[in-house]
Amino acid sequence: MAVARRHKPQRVSVCGYLVDTYCLGLKNTLGPEVMNDRDLPAYLRSYFSAIEPDGVPLETSIEHVRHLVHGSVDYARSLGFEPHSDFAETAGHLGPWTETSAITFGQDGVPLFVQGPHDNPLATIRTLTRTVGEGNFHHIATAGQSITLPAR
Repeated sequence: MAVARRHKPQRVSVCGYLVDTYCLGLKNTLGPEVMNDRDLPAYLRSYFSAIEPDGVPLETSIEHVRHLVHGSVDYARSLGFEPHSDFAETAGHLGPWTETSAITFGQDGVPLFVQGPHDNPLATIRTLTRTVGEGNFHHIATAGQSITLPAR
């Protein structure tokens, strides 16, 4: 997701958020990037080109983004995971958060850890085992890699 806000006349400030709604919450954030209004469309096409073939983002309300980002952070914290270290720098772009998210996180009521290229699967599974208990979450590891927790 990306959020653009007016910075000065003809200038916008943009922040980006990579959210894992199944388990880890806010995995990455960037910004704020300040740019001229006319540069925003090209910036957004480039930003979204990794996930949208044509680079055209879907629009939604700031309230929806706020519930998605802050809600995922709250959910991940309940599982023992903190948001990306730069979240403090980009959280203000979303506006204040004093609510409980209207979005349900996890998959079918339980956390689902889908390993990404920069995730530590052993540490993540240990955290989930500690916070929600063995058998109360699902995980998908990178193909060809098995995860075995040491015996207690």
